[in-house]
Amino acid sequence: MPLLQRPLFNRPQRLGVPAGALTTVSAVTAPDLHDAADVIDLAQRVVGKAIRHLAASGGPDAHQVLAYDIAHASAQVETARALLDYGGKGDTEARITCAFAADMAHDLITRLCGRERLWGLDPAPMRDAHGFLDRFRDPAFLASLAETPGPLHLDSDFELVQATFRSFADNEIVPRAEHVHRHNDDVPEEIIGGLAEMGAFGLSVPAEYGGYSEGGDGEYMGMVVATEELSRGSLGIGGSLITRPEILTRALVKGGTEAQKQHWLPKLATAEVMAAVAVTEPDYGSDVAGIKVTATPAVGPDGSAGYVINGVKTWCTFGARADVLMLLARTDPDRAKTHRGLSLFIVPKPRGDSHGFEFAQPAGGAHTGGKMEGRPIDTIG
Repeated sequence: MPLLQRPLFNRPQRLGVPAGALTTVSAVTAPDLHDAADVIDLAQRVVGKAIRHLAASGGPDAHQVLAYDIAHASAQVETARALLDYGGKGDTEARITCAFAADMAHDLITRLCGRERLWGLDPAPMRDAHGFLDRFRDPAFLASLAETPGPLHLDSDFELVQATFRSFADNEIVPRAEHVHRHNDDVPEEIIGGLAEMGAFGLSVPAEYGGYSEGGDGEYMGMVVATEELSRGSLGIGGSLITRPEILTRALVKGGTEAQKQHWLPKLATAEVMAAVAVTEPDYGSDVAGIKVTATPAVGPDGSAGYVINGVKTWCTFGARADVLMLLARTDPDRAKTHRGLSLFIVPKPRGDSHGFEFAQPAGGAHTGGKMEGRPIDTIG
């Protein structure tokens, strides 16, 4: 599907795994939470040792599967640590915290079991957590958590965000969700327009570019609350609808030129431009560094410099309705460079039908023309 576009940026990606510090629970009195903190500290030591082993044996470039597993494990450990404060707020909160800590430890065990040597660890490094897992992975205990919703302890601003997006999900998304699901339909324009009026697409766009983000942790919390409430109505036409523009927004804020920010961010904030993410390929999902789609410098139909993008992407949510694709492609033919040979492109496209589309780019000058084709993947269920 060759198209001519300019790259957004080409920057090496690095694995960032926080080392963390030992957990303290001075404000927590529940004995089970002390046990949870001990399990979290044990997991942190295991992950920390694995990180040092990874760094000493060639790093993520040489051991991508290990780096992937460590990144996931580290994120879960830090999430469990953050939950300890939540757990100290009440009995229900403490039970949820212990359940998550046990799930985190169980997932870590499954990742490293049989691969201890690759992680630089002795066999069964999490053995001291087994008693905790026996208590808090018990099916009856986990079933009891469904009886009482976990208090969110949101401040008043985020409670308003929650109520607003929950109301929209109940009134606008839920009545349409099953029909869209059953018939593989496009997201109704009423939903896109309604969310645009609420400012949902501008939650992560900095205020100076027409959005509502002022920076800080609140920006992320607002996006999480909104996404969760929309997903209650439908992940397909609710929650995931606002996360695609968010991904492109964060990429632009992090690595785009000022001209690109000025051009695209205001349009993303108002949903004038809807984005889809084109990263996954038939043979490459989480192993992003191995993707095969190429972008080769070429002269466009109007004589301007651009790129020919050639290859196949899959699982491109909202790919038909989108006005632009955030597309990852290989700009360096040397595959040994893995992620260092990749660039991110913004690819404008016409809106298409979700049941399939084909767009042609006319030939001109030295350019021989090309096409973009999309085929739907049926919804399961």
